Amino acid sequence: MHRRGPALLTLLLAASLGAAPTPKARPKLVVVISVDQFSSELIQTYGPELTGGLARLRTEGVYFSETYHDHGFTETGPGHSVLLTGRFPTHTGIVENRWIDRATGKLVYCVEDPAAKSLNPAGQASSSNVRFLGEGLGDWLQAQVPGSRVFAVSGKDRAAILMAGRKPTAAYWFTGGAGFTSSTAYADKLPEWLLRFDHDLSDRLATDSWLWTKDPATPEGRKGAWAFGAQTIRNGALPRLVQGAGMPLDKSFEARFRKSPFLDAVTLEAAEALLAGEKVGHGPATDLLAISFSATDYIGHSYGILGTEMRDQIHRLDRVLGRLLDRLRREHPDAWVVLCADHGGLDLPEPMAEGGFPMKRIQAEPFLAALEAELRTTFKVDRNLLMPTPEPNTIYLNEAALKAANLDRRAVVQKIQAWLRARPEVADAFTAEELLATDPAATGSPRDSSLRVLMRRSFRPERSGDVLVAVKPFVVFGTPPTDYPTGHGTPNAYDRRVPLIFWGPWRAGVRREPVRTVDLAPTLARELGLKPGPVDGKALDLRK
Repeated sequence: MHRRGPALLTLLLAASLGAAPTPKARPKLVVVISVDQFSSELIQTYGPELTGGLARLRTEGVYFSETYHDHGFTETGPGHSVLLTGRFPTHTGIVENRWIDRATGKLVYCVEDPAAKSLNPAGQASSSNVRFLGEGLGDWLQAQVPGSRVFAVSGKDRAAILMAGRKPTAAYWFTGGAGFTSSTAYADKLPEWLLRFDHDLSDRLATDSWLWTKDPATPEGRKGAWAFGAQTIRNGALPRLVQGAGMPLDKSFEARFRKSPFLDAVTLEAAEALLAGEKVGHGPATDLLAISFSATDYIGHSYGILGTEMRDQIHRLDRVLGRLLDRLRREHPDAWVVLCADHGGLDLPEPMAEGGFPMKRIQAEPFLAALEAELRTTFKVDRNLLMPTPEPNTIYLNEAALKAANLDRRAVVQKIQAWLRARPEVADAFTAEELLATDPAATGSPRDSSLRVLMRRSFRPERSGDVLVAVKPFVVFGTPPTDYPTGHGTPNAYDRRVPLIFWGPWRAGVRREPVRTVDLAPTLARELGLKPGPVDGKALDLRK
C-alpha cells in the first residue's frame, strides 16, 4: 500500500491538471469529415431513406443529435476553423468568411494570402492559413506523436486550409477545370500522384449531366418555380446540364459544377488518390485526414434544402460516404471516422412562406442605404459615415468621415444601434464595446446561449465591425441573381445545429444531451492520448 500511494497520488494530480490519458492503442488513421451546410434537419429529413455511409454512421457510431455551433456568424470559414481547434471564432481569428481590413479599408477573404501563389494554375493568387490564429488537432498530433502526418482535401480552399491547422503535411482544394491544387504556402510543387489525377480528371469533366438517381425507394422532393425579377429559381428541374462536350472549362462551368453532386464525387476521388499516393494510414504513427464535402452547401444555397435537388444530393452523398467507409474498413480496419458540419442552412423563403412560415427576404443594398440616409439626416452630413460592406450583419464606421465631420463616435454608434433595433427583421444589435465587455466562455446549454454571447464569440476587435447584427429567425438577406436565393450565417438554431458522429471503437448509440462543435477536437485529443492546447470545448465521454 505504501508503494502504491505515490503512484495513485500522481494519477489523481494528473487528472486534476487535465493531463491526457494514454490510449490502449492509437489507430493508424483518423478521418474527420465535414459536410458543408449539413444541418441536423437534413439528416433527420432524409436519414430514414438512406442505406449507405450516412446510414452506417448514424447506426454504428456515437451520434450526438443535439450538437450546436455556439457562435453567431455561422459561415463556412468560421465553422471549419472551429471543428479541429476546439476554439470559438473569436480565438481562431476567422470571425467571418470576409471582413474589412481597417488599415486599408478593403474587404479581405479569410484565407487570402498575397504572398501565396497557386501551384496549378501556376503563379495565380492563392490562399493559406496566414490569417488563422492558434493551432489544431493536427498540430497537437504532429508535436506529440513523432512520425504523424496531417492532410486535408476539400472542394473549397477555406475548408481544407482551416481544418488542416497550422503546419499540415499538405492541403488540397478544387479549383475548377485545373482540378485540385495547393499553394506555395504548403509546397513548391504538386506531387506526381496529384498531377496524374488532375490530368485524368480534366478528361471527365466535360461530359456530366445531373440526372435524378431514379431509385424507386427515393421519392422526389418538392417541385416548383419562384421568380426573382428576371431570374426564376426552379426545384425539381432535373436533369440539369453541367457540362457538355466541347464546352469550355471556364468560370461558368465551375459555377455549374460546384452546385452539383459531382463536386463531392471528385472530392472523394481526390481523397482516395491522396490515401494511395501518400500511403496515408500506413506510416509509423497516426495520420490525420480531414475531408470537407462542399456540394451540399452550393446546392442548398441554389435550390434550398427541401427540393428534389437536395434530396438527390443527400442520397448521392450517402453513397459517396459508403464507398469511403468501405475502403477504410478494407484497408484500415482500425480507422476512426468523425462526421460533423460547418453550419446548417435555411430553405428557400418563398415556398416556406407558402407553407405558413413567417419568412422575409431583405435586400442588403437598400437596407444599408436606408441606414446611411438616416445617419446623414440625423447628423446633417453629406458624406457616407459607413464603410461599404456586402452584408448588413456587420457595420463598420468610416472613421475618416467621422473625423472630417467632427462627429462624436459614440453618438453615431448609438444611433446605428437604435435604428437597427427598431427594424422588424432585426433580433438585436450589439456594439463593439458591449461585446468586449462580454465573457465568451461556454457555460450552460448551447441550446440557450444568448444572442449577445453568440455574437461575442464571432467578434474580434481588429477584424470585426463597430456594430454586429443578429437577424430574427426566417429572415434572408439577398436577392438573385446577384446573391444566392437562400443561405445561412445567422445565430438561429437552424444554422447552428448540426450532427456530430464518432465512428470507431466506441459503443454505438444516440446521445441527446446538448453538446458543442468545439467539443470535437478535445474529445479526439483525449481519445488519442494528446494534450490539447487552449480550447473552449470539453472532451465528451464516448465510452458510456
